Amino acid sequence: MPDSPLVRPFRYAWEYLREISGENAYDRYLSVHAATHPGKPAMSRGEFYRWRQEEKYANPGSRCP
Repeated sequence: MPDSPLVRPFRYAWEYLREISGENAYDRYLSVHAATHPGKPAMSRGEFYRWRQEEKYANPGSRCP
């Protein structure tokens, strides 16, 4: 069902907040994984977030120590 004109700005705001908070990272991972690795099982949500945390601390980039 299409959004009504009154609901649309709230949906856009919600999607924006999900994007900047990283909440939709797993959803993006699933879509990319399905497109690039068909037939291979995807990580669970818990595995995905553990992997992200390990990557963040193993490769700090330009963050302060």
